[in-house]
Amino acid sequence: MSFFKKIFGSKNEKRTTNEDHLEPFKKVPWMTDLRLKNISICLDAGFRPTSSLPTEFERQLRPTIEIAQRLNAIKALILWLMVPEENLETTKILNFIDGNDLKNFMDKGEREILNTPRDDEQARNSIGWKFENAWSLAWYFGYKEPEISGQMMSGEQMQEILQDYSCPLDENIENWIKDKQTLSENELIQKEDLFYCLHNAVRSAQLGSETVPDNFDPIGNGGVIHERRHSLTWMLSKGINWEETDLST
Repeated sequence: MSFFKKIFGSKNEKRTTNEDHLEPFKKVPWMTDLRLKNISICLDAGFRPTSSLPTEFERQLRPTIEIAQRLNAIKALILWLMVPEENLETTKILNFIDGNDLKNFMDKGEREILNTPRDDEQARNSIGWKFENAWSLAWYFGYKEPEISGQMMSGEQMQEILQDYSCPLDENIENWIKDKQTLSENELIQKEDLFYCLHNAVRSAQLGSETVPDNFDPIGNGGVIHERRHSLTWMLSKGINWEETDLST
């Protein structure tokens, strides 16, 4: 093989493109335009979900107030563990939780955090995953779109959400949402379907398949995809508790 052929390839050599990789998906009888678009995004980013994923689900947007309550329940938990008592009184956080019925939007383990000391190191180390839940929820209220790289969000991003995209502690959430512009159900469905496909690729990688980009950790980065997907699917699962959200792939 000549030097130039090694570098540029033969004229007769067919190069594999994104369109080539899409062909098996186009042949699936139940394929939709939305899914094809999301598969294309996945392939461009190095994720390879299976072509056999279903495309039709019973998705229904839950009330805006519930999405706000879940977001602010996470906010209360983060403030509980990450802000010292001398900077934020415990009673102020508890009044915010009780006044907005936020315990009903926490799972059992999250409610137990409120019984731990506010400087509990073990609880602090585990709260980072809640940041990823919060990103998708805050997106509904105007924050930037959740990324698909699998990189954990920064502390600066979380501060942005706590300060600008969640309810102040001295306000009522029902009043806070009144002037908020929110996403449409279709926008949420599109993004949730994308993360559903990404999550499938992550799950396959966790089982040993080569379905995620190079240098993507199926456990660490995959956990980020899982948590962001959890919030997106929950927002479209009206009447379903947080811990009962269907995250199958």
